[in-house]
Amino acid sequence: MSKRHSALVIGAGIAGLQASLDLANNGFQVTLIEKQSQIGGTALKLSKLYPTLLNAEDVIKPLMEKAASNPNIRILTNSHVESVEGAFGNFKAKVTGSQTEEINADVIFVATGFNQYDAKKVGQYKYGQYRNVVTGLEYEQMCNPNGPTRGRIVRPDNREQPKSVVFVLCVGSRDEKHLRYCCNLGCLNSIKHAYLLKQYSKDVDAYVCYIDVRAVTKRGEQFYNKVRDMEVEFIHGQPSEVREAPNGTLTLDVYDQSTSKLMSLTADLVVLEVGFTPQTDLKNILKLPLDEDGFFTEKNPQLEPYETPIRGIYLVGAIQQPMRTSEAASSAAAAVLKTITELQGK
Repeated sequence: MSKRHSALVIGAGIAGLQASLDLANNGFQVTLIEKQSQIGGTALKLSKLYPTLLNAEDVIKPLMEKAASNPNIRILTNSHVESVEGAFGNFKAKVTGSQTEEINADVIFVATGFNQYDAKKVGQYKYGQYRNVVTGLEYEQMCNPNGPTRGRIVRPDNREQPKSVVFVLCVGSRDEKHLRYCCNLGCLNSIKHAYLLKQYSKDVDAYVCYIDVRAVTKRGEQFYNKVRDMEVEFIHGQPSEVREAPNGTLTLDVYDQSTSKLMSLTADLVVLEVGFTPQTDLKNILKLPLDEDGFFTEKNPQLEPYETPIRGIYLVGAIQQPMRTSEAASSAAAAVLKTITELQGK
């Protein structure tokens, strides 16, 4: 490319960082926008990443450092996009942080990621009412050595180690009343969470309540079987309701379809593996339509999944659909390659 091209990347999680680095290494002048005070995204809140079980920080920190030191990347934190005008090859975005400025860009990458579905909407699990009912992301933060409990898995009410933990899959997912699509991450997250629990203490009883176990990926089934052998009990059914005793312990009734028995579980901690929704606050600013599930509409889901109906605006990472970190990085790389091809033919 003879001309020096420019790109605006919105969102500095794994997908946004990877896209920025790939663009910068191909000669683009990149402006990376992040609404939070720190780059890194949701990955910084995690403990270990499946399937490698590497510390999340060890994976994301090198990307953060490379982006921060790359002379072709300008990072603006505590910033958000106010407006976008123009077209492919000549976008103009108004960005507000400590001051408002206009940024010119040939292309725009949307890497704003996802939100965790509001578990309070799935009322039978009493999230927000009972302190010992937490989400999978909150549990991840417990497991994180740099998290609020310094890596200790505890009951939130008394900070004591639980004797029994129940993991509930598909909370809000695969449900016409909430999110009808699979969250893609919950099954493997719950398997990983049970694994981390047993690594923390073999004496804690662990139960996983599931609709069906979708242990996808090359290593998924092997990891699932490994965790089953760690005396984690998998129950084919979803609890009807969570009840709390005066001492803060929780009781769940669940019909196990594999044994045709109604079981009553007592737990010190209930972990809800909640679905995810795309972060689409920029839909009006970018003038991008949403599909029936609330995601940005792709130009062609089969052949052009990273492109939008507006030429020059690309989708990367979990803004497309719930993704693991490796998938988010791959989507960024693919979108950058498509961008380079488009600009060469312009």
